[in-house]
Parts: sequence; structure tokens; C-alpha cells
Amino acid sequence: MGRSVVHAVMIMSDKIKPEPVNPPAGEVGVQVPEWLGNRLRRLFDDVMDEPVPDEFQSLLKQLEEKERGA
Repeated sequence: MGRSVVHAVMIMSDKIKPEPVNPPAGEVGVQVPEWLGNRLRRLFDDVMDEPVPDEFQSLLKQLEEKERGA
């Protein structure tokens, strides 16, 4: 579980955005209005550009060390 958290932070810090998830064949996905999708994308793009706070990185490092038994 801890590695998943660390991996997620690495993805965010490397500014790699996840691929969009398409609904399975035959299922109808929820339609999001274009204006809302655009605003959310801009908002989260800004968040993705923010650095991870030092305190959060320290907590993740402590968790990783605890899981390794260090």
C-alpha cells in the first residue's frame, strides 16, 4: 500500500497524467458538460504543477522506512 502512495506522488511530481478511463463496451458513461470538463482540467492541471510539500514528502519517507523495517 505504501508503495502505491509513493508511486502516486512520483507520478504527480513527474507531471505524468493518467490516461482517461473509458466506460466498458455497452455501458453508457456519464456525460460531463464540456465547460465543466474544461474548468476541472484547468484546476487540476494547476494542482499537478504544484510541488509536493516537504512535510508530506517527509511523512511518505517515514512510511516507506517503516514498511522496510528500517
